[in-house]
Amino acid sequence: MFKKSCAGVTMVFGLVLFLLFGAPLPASAGHNEEAAAQRLFDAFVSGLKPETMEMIVDGGPDENGRVRRIYLDLEGCELGGVRIESLKIDASDVTFTPPATWDEKGPDVKEMLDVKASAVILEQDVNDALLVKQFGNDDEHWHDLSLDFREGGIYARGYYLAKFIFRFDILLEMEGSFAIRHGQEIWLDDYKIRVNKVDVPDGLTERAISRIQPVIDLGEFPFPLVLDSIIQEEDKVLIKSRLEPKPFEGRTYTFRRE
Repeated sequence: MFKKSCAGVTMVFGLVLFLLFGAPLPASAGHNEEAAAQRLFDAFVSGLKPETMEMIVDGGPDENGRVRRIYLDLEGCELGGVRIESLKIDASDVTFTPPATWDEKGPDVKEMLDVKASAVILEQDVNDALLVKQFGNDDEHWHDLSLDFREGGIYARGYYLAKFIFRFDILLEMEGSFAIRHGQEIWLDDYKIRVNKVDVPDGLTERAISRIQPVIDLGEFPFPLVLDSIIQEEDKVLIKSRLEPKPFEGRTYTFRRE
């Protein structure tokens, strides 16, 4: 009887050892969601180069790249050549490319159920991008360029030094407003250009402004944003979706540039 019992115990232990070490593990057993979330966070930091960033995730990314919900709060990132003072994202049921592929191409958004977003862009940062980068800070012909946010619109002016027999300054002024297009782009809208206080014909105005449209392009952001409204204040622009993003309880990752 004792020998039979020992044989039974041996068979049980043998079966356990086989199940633990001899049988192939399911594919998901080698996947670590916390490690995948850290890699996702590192990819956002590397690509967006924020001054500070917080990421909150609720579940995932699983082996298929799915995250139930993700919240991002970035300060001082750059998109489309413009510094963004603040950018907040709240996305639900997001599917990224599978983490197994991230070594080769990095994570990318395949689909998602919903996204809420809000952003704050400062007048000074628009100035730097629009007037310095678009016209060129090495162009000796342009000088005293400035852009001013005003109630309900914007005003820009600058001098162009013309050289024809003798040298003289041409004053260019522009008035207009901001508008959202394609849910992701900020364009100059309803604008007029004057040269030495004289209105410029529409055809010439269109050709001049087309060089700097869109003024701000958030299409480079990994999430397909759908912005709904734009609010212009004295020194900044606020853009947001219909519903505002909100943080929640979950695994949290933070970054601050040294």
